[in-house]
Amino acid sequence: MAAIRRREEYTGAGGATPAQEDDFLNAVEAKSPEEQTPEQRIAYRADGRYYQLLTYRGTEKQKALIDFAAEKEGLSIQKLLESILMPELEKRHGREFDAQ
Repeated sequence: MAAIRRREEYTGAGGATPAQEDDFLNAVEAKSPEEQTPEQRIAYRADGRYYQLLTYRGTEKQKALIDFAAEKEGLSIQKLLESILMPELEKRHGREFDAQ
């Protein structure tokens, strides 16, 4: 004899949860990349899967300077270089990249 299944309750909006509805509304109301500030675009692009982007080559003196700067600012080398590189790339090329 088969068990009787209970019918699921209707939660409105095609079965979406309130959190899913909020996510949808936030996405609709979000600014397009062209309307965002460089800081907003940096945050947007930082959300996602991480990849090895590059290997930065330099001299011993340059390495020592990077190590010194990272220690002085209390950051990892990755975070230090990211905080310098990404804002500059967004300012120079972010809007043009999004317009493609």
